[in-house]
Amino acid sequence: MRRQGRHPAEARLAVEAIERWRTLEQELEADLHYRRGGNLLLAESDAEAQQLVTFVRQQREHGFADVQLIDRQEALALVPGLNAQVIAGSYSPGDGQADPMLTTRAFAAAAIRHGALYWTATECQALLTRGTHVIGAQTGRGAVQAGAVVLAAGSWSAELATTIGLQLPVRMQALQMIRSTPDTPGTVQPVLSALNRSLSLKQLNNGSFLIGGGWPGDPAPDRRSYTLRPTSIQGNWTTACELLPAVSQQQIAQAWCGLEALSFDEIPFIGPAPERAGLTLALGFSGHGFAISPAVGRAVADQLVGRPTPELDGLRPDRMASFDTAQVATFLKNIDDQGGAG
Repeated sequence: MRRQGRHPAEARLAVEAIERWRTLEQELEADLHYRRGGNLLLAESDAEAQQLVTFVRQQREHGFADVQLIDRQEALALVPGLNAQVIAGSYSPGDGQADPMLTTRAFAAAAIRHGALYWTATECQALLTRGTHVIGAQTGRGAVQAGAVVLAAGSWSAELATTIGLQLPVRMQALQMIRSTPDTPGTVQPVLSALNRSLSLKQLNNGSFLIGGGWPGDPAPDRRSYTLRPTSIQGNWTTACELLPAVSQQQIAQAWCGLEALSFDEIPFIGPAPERAGLTLALGFSGHGFAISPAVGRAVADQLVGRPTPELDGLRPDRMASFDTAQVATFLKNIDDQGGAG
């Protein structure tokens, strides 16, 4: 759960969400494996260190007041064993990490306690309309009608949108994760990344390293599974070992991909769907939606009942009308050939 490096349009949601994460386990009455260990972005050259000076200033301008520039000794005090090239870092102590599966299940359980009906093993097949008004969804259990519909189906949102003639500038991507065998727990507290590395590295409660950073796999033709790329596995693992040599003392225990929705401008669409009354979008989080999800849920709920939500102004779906159609068409056809930023 990071604030560092976020688009300015997400900044207010990030500030709210990080604060809420501190008490979310109590609110949801569940263990989320939440740990407020901070986020540490590292520089490995003088030029990168200078980039961090500007970066930290920008983070403070976004409202992330606790973000600070640290030197090599301070970085080593946070994470002993960093490679010899690390000379500086941008440290955000209020950030942290939590388990996505535990968190998702805890939100569902809390919703049920508050009267929500929650269906599993039920495919959503299409959206239902009356004229241009979205009135519900067709599911494996039959039609469900509602006064308001929120499309938040991740990678499959664009597919569902086409059932009502809505073309979204969103494509599916398969992003790889690696879990190592366990090291000594507590070796690494912050989540690590580096300016010129496609890397996100954190240590789980059992001591295993969880490694990502945007390295791609390939979505299957049926859009329900994926194929791992050996070059991505090796590249991601090597990058982690180079930044934190202790990783090389472990082995790869598991590698997998998550199917993510990448938006054209790499920030989500949150708000009323264009020219589709009754439909609200919350999709296209581009691999970085988990941290802000508590604030997104609150903001969407407020919007549905007519409360002002200025924090969503830069994420409004109607911005897609300003996109260049030729560039969007190219984006939708493109398949990534290399890892992107974490």
